[in-house]
Amino acid sequence: MPTKTKKRPYKPAVEPNLRHGGRASDTCPRCGLARSKKKTDGKPLHGIPELVDSADLRGVLRTVDDNLRSDSELTGDPDCGFMMGVLEARIDNKEYYLIASSGWNKKLEGPWIQPKHLKNITYHRGEWETVNPKIPDQEKKEEWWTVRGARVELSPTVDNLTKSCSAIKLLLGLGAKKLAWNSVGYVRMSEMAYVGSNASAKIRAIFKNWHGKGATNSWTAHSCKECEARVPYLICDVPTNMIDP
Repeated sequence: MPTKTKKRPYKPAVEPNLRHGGRASDTCPRCGLARSKKKTDGKPLHGIPELVDSADLRGVLRTVDDNLRSDSELTGDPDCGFMMGVLEARIDNKEYYLIASSGWNKKLEGPWIQPKHLKNITYHRGEWETVNPKIPDQEKKEEWWTVRGARVELSPTVDNLTKSCSAIKLLLGLGAKKLAWNSVGYVRMSEMAYVGSNASAKIRAIFKNWHGKGATNSWTAHSCKECEARVPYLICDVPTNMIDP
């Protein structure tokens, strides 16, 4: 009998797991320049050529997930289903660690993720903060702002602007800090779908599509099409005076 060859274990891609809002090779819809473009001194023109996740952020999501599942107020809620996201940034040599959740908790009249759900996070323990900025109205596309805190008008072709996704809340929350943005070390983000243990069939069906979207793991989520259209505008940190009218 022929000798069976042992099947090699699956080896995931070594590149960053997920990109939110496209790749560095894309053209930026805000400034009209390639996000990989360099300045004359060789430094990147865009401080965030592409927005990727990291293993550390995925670990934070795991911890928050555990905390949510131990919250008796959420386990029996049939409406409990949302996307949660975490972001870390190093700007002007200072770090920022943000957490946000999509949607709205009707019982709490606020976000699903509360400060109590941040316990036991070991990655930069005690430095995480929840953000829940208001998403601009559908008719007020000019009221959006970038991570740099600059006003930006989204294209009229971008639909469903008011969808309150965690990715958008994280980027608007970072921009609301009005940072000087003289230098950017990194900005990274990871997302995950959370569905409560007693969530309704309707909720489970909605969030089923957002499980297992990662390339190097089986559970992180990719941004939805509305976020993929909005994120590129928000991560553009090119100064307004450098953009041709």
